[in-house]
Amino acid sequence: NLFQTPMSMSQRVDSRTRDLVDKSTRQILKASISPQDDIIAERSRATFDALQMCYALNGGKDKIQRRAQLVEALKRTSWGNKERRHFMTREEEYVEALRASFGIWEKMKQEKMSLEDGVTMRSLVDFPGGLELHIGMFIPSILSQGTPEQQQHWLPLCYDLSIIGTYAQTELGHGTFVRGLETTATYDKTTQEFVLHSPTLTSTKWWPGGLGKTATHAVVMARLFIDGKDYGPHAFVVQVRSLQDHLPLPGICVGDIGPKFGYGGVDNGYLAMDHLRISRESMLMRYSKVLPDGTYVPPPPSNAKASYATMVYVRADIVKNAGSVLAKAVTIATRYAAVRRQTAPSPGQPETQVLDYQNTSHTLLPLVAAAYAVHFMGETIMGMYKRFDKDRERGEFSSLPELHALSSGCKALCTWITADGIESCRRTCGGHGYSKLSGLPTLFQNYVQNVTWEGDNNVLCLQTARYLLKALVGVQRGQQATGSASYLNHAAAELHAKSAVQGASGWNAHALQSAMRHCATRLAASATAMLQSASRSAAGASSRAAGGLVFEGPAWNNSTVAMIKLTRAHCMAELHSNMLSSITALHSSGKVGGRELAVLQQLASLFALTHIEAHMGDYLEDGYFTGAQAASIRQRQNALLLELRPNAVALVDAFGIEDYVLNSALGRQDGDVYTALLDMAQGSPLNSSQEGPAWHTVLKPVMVKHSKM
Repeated sequence: NLFQTPMSMSQRVDSRTRDLVDKSTRQILKASISPQDDIIAERSRATFDALQMCYALNGGKDKIQRRAQLVEALKRTSWGNKERRHFMTREEEYVEALRASFGIWEKMKQEKMSLEDGVTMRSLVDFPGGLELHIGMFIPSILSQGTPEQQQHWLPLCYDLSIIGTYAQTELGHGTFVRGLETTATYDKTTQEFVLHSPTLTSTKWWPGGLGKTATHAVVMARLFIDGKDYGPHAFVVQVRSLQDHLPLPGICVGDIGPKFGYGGVDNGYLAMDHLRISRESMLMRYSKVLPDGTYVPPPPSNAKASYATMVYVRADIVKNAGSVLAKAVTIATRYAAVRRQTAPSPGQPETQVLDYQNTSHTLLPLVAAAYAVHFMGETIMGMYKRFDKDRERGEFSSLPELHALSSGCKALCTWITADGIESCRRTCGGHGYSKLSGLPTLFQNYVQNVTWEGDNNVLCLQTARYLLKALVGVQRGQQATGSASYLNHAAAELHAKSAVQGASGWNAHALQSAMRHCATRLAASATAMLQSASRSAAGASSRAAGGLVFEGPAWNNSTVAMIKLTRAHCMAELHSNMLSSITALHSSGKVGGRELAVLQQLASLFALTHIEAHMGDYLEDGYFTGAQAASIRQRQNALLLELRPNAVALVDAFGIEDYVLNSALGRQDGDVYTALLDMAQGSPLNSSQEGPAWHTVLKPVMVKHSKM
């Protein structure tokens, strides 16, 4: 047979029939090219060493080899097997995700594996479950906000899974506006306890991962009240379930919030408390404290925002994760587009590879560039956080405003790029992209919540914009802007600048970065002027304004579109600038050679050109570009698509993402996509019988009306 399939279709074929059909078959085979041959040919066209690039992007050869070892080990476990992953019910997802999490935990203990191995295994298994916030928020909250005594008490219980925690901040009626939380923690001086209470329906905690059916404890954010005075949100460790029978404790109403768009393995939950008493020591008191007599000890002035540290860490981690998720999507779509053929130029000739159509490369290659840009930004922001964490140990918090502003804006931009990018990748895969077996629908479903959780993206953009406007006003008053806002020091001159580029070849890295900085500067100046004008008429502006700016009320609320646009432009320029510096650092350190440097520089240019082309109106509006320069941007972009086309598959290979991780029929490294689709389809529960589950109960009674059977 020309193809082998496990489906029940074999039969004895007589020689005459076989000879008759063979003539037709030969006609088909003349123009047929195996997808495996296509993928081999693609890799042979690369102008750089994909393996060297892979080592550079992933921390070296040793880490790649260790990942391969862990993949083989995980395949041999029952909880690491992914064959049924696409066919699970919600309940199965929840149970199996927990089983995988516990399996990793136990494997680490038994084999005395490193924390790095554990983190790697979690990313390889890629099965979010009820332990996500135990690892990602509960433990970090205790580490960052707990006293040494509290850490000594809670952390051993966390590490051996005697307790499982989550982080409960978001409420049914409140999300990003933390100061508006309605859950209360009232201090009782007589008993030296806090009374936690959910006074309204909207104060019900809603969305915390793992809270539904897994967690026994939660770090609960509640408004602290002492003698009727509101001291704002503080963190409390609260036990919600019995450690003996896992039932909710008295005064606790807790459960699962129901089905979601994706992320089915995670039991996002709700929590309401009815006059629940907890000990004074349950408040995390590394910085803020409540003494036994009810005296409130605030954090040091320089440390007033220490409670934001955990949130900043999570946002930095989200940025880092965005690059790896987008890399998965572009790996699947690019490999598939390289082996999928559609429409022959003339009868009898092979059909054209989908990736050779300009519209496909115009979609995918900029997304490959974006995956690299987001990857580099994730590395940079996590590095910034680690430096801040060391500074914090010394009581130094001066870097927090910059880190908060950049991590907020980049969390928004990078998750938008990734979420939209996954869907664009799915669409380029045509009909097969709609199949869960492609891996793309599940990737999108599980990822898209990142644009909302840990800070709605639009609200985070407003926080970054506030930082930029204050920086610009400072510059106007003779102060120096620093960090990512330092380009605003040249705002006065920049606002009158015009691009001097002539011809498509003039769009080098410097010209592109200059254009993006100009756009961000102009948008910052425009947004500042807009808000200053609106603020002048705001009641009481003089008492609340910073440099004539009011960051609340109608003046602010009616300026948010401009603020979000500013943050997007600022962070996009930062992504490009950071990509250029990261590329230079890789080359200077010897991690990549000249050929790799050249293709990375092409990617950086394509990333910038694609953004500028998509927002051309912003560059034409003030005359920074002429019409001819706008046209030359598109010319250079199209030229780069052709220059990068031979490297498309090698560029996604360089991400080093194993087939085990992708779990995709379309993204296979060997290109054998059609065999994979047929093989994976056999795992569908509907294929467990030939007649199907509806035959006896629904179809047969109607269709076989006169049968005696």
